[in-house]
Amino acid sequence: MNTEQKAKHFDSIIYSDCFDELVAYRLQMSLDSAMEDLGKWSKVKDLETDYRFQDYVDNIKYCRSLVNILEAFTIEDYTETRVQLNKYSLVLEEMF
Repeated sequence: MNTEQKAKHFDSIIYSDCFDELVAYRLQMSLDSAMEDLGKWSKVKDLETDYRFQDYVDNIKYCRSLVNILEAFTIEDYTETRVQLNKYSLVLEEMF
């Protein structure tokens, strides 16, 4: 297989539905992991220690971004995830 054929083969993989599903799967895994971290951190009484506060805020932003992307690429309903993210945001409001 020459270089041009390899490039065409690679393009066919990238532009296939299978590749889209793989990307969506990886994004979903990242979302699940970040949501798990938020669940743990939301139970911590003092988020301001050990730089957890900024990590918590950044994780909420990251999760919201992932949800927006996943909603655009999949047919999944992320309403429950958005509700849970709103609950995690309330933890911040309770601190101040």
